[in-house]
Amino acid sequence: MGTKNGFSNAQILAFAGGIISIVSVFLPWYSAQSGAMSSSISVNGIGSISGSGLLLGLWSEKASWEFQGLGVLAIGIVSLAIALFFREKIQSLGMLICGFLIIGGGVVNIRSIGEFSGDIMGASMQSGAGYGLYVVALAGVMVAAGGLLTWRNLPQ
Repeated sequence: MGTKNGFSNAQILAFAGGIISIVSVFLPWYSAQSGAMSSSISVNGIGSISGSGLLLGLWSEKASWEFQGLGVLAIGIVSLAIALFFREKIQSLGMLICGFLIIGGGVVNIRSIGEFSGDIMGASMQSGAGYGLYVVALAGVMVAAGGLLTWRNLPQ
């Protein structure tokens, strides 16, 4: 089913998911705060660190999210190209694969968030996944859904 502009609804869905996955790399993937030290930290998908207080000074290079973040960024760009330039058969498979890879880039990081929680100098620190990781998952689902819709609408 096409729209007025010549693109199918599945292509539009996958294209929007690709754009959202690109934007998600610049959103916080990890955040932590400590009330006792009045300190906070936030790290996005490409490893840019922002925050204030002691937590910012104690941050180590233990996290290596830049690789997954750059991967999500690259796959988002590839999914845009697939949605625009490929024919339906290749498009459906390519968008489905890109969607699952984008989801995987976020899930790998959600699993590693727990290793950064704990006590620092007698003060407890609360940490968790930033909303950027959830946006990554949403973008991956959108791209994969675009691939499934394209596959479903293939002529028999």
